[in-house]
Amino acid sequence: MRLLLDTCIVYDWLLGEINDHAIIAQIQAEGAWVSAVSVWEMAIKNALGKLPLPSTAIAETISAQGFQWLPISPYHAQTILSLADHHKDPFDRLLIAQASYEGMSLVTYDGIFAEYLDNVIQIRK
Repeated sequence: MRLLLDTCIVYDWLLGEINDHAIIAQIQAEGAWVSAVSVWEMAIKNALGKLPLPSTAIAETISAQGFQWLPISPYHAQTILSLADHHKDPFDRLLIAQASYEGMSLVTYDGIFAEYLDNVIQIRK
């Protein structure tokens, strides 16, 4: 199973704040993917003063965790056209589209993701 991490999961992973030991073990055993959109989201939220970053070298910090990168393709963006309008956040919508298009399981805290995907792994904060 290929795991795509929601931005909030990536952020909390970097801060050592993931408390779900089962998902930590699964990520360590199977590996996980991080979307380029997560770096973009963190950078924008940091610039707005909404998200302190553990480092301004966020891509390097994420790469050092051993995660694989999922670039954003035109097909991912196009998949957004087929998504229902349950969720307005553009970053989350792109992550959902990527997971859908790539057949990946999306790891998140957000229960609304299950409105879009059957393969959501929702963990508790």
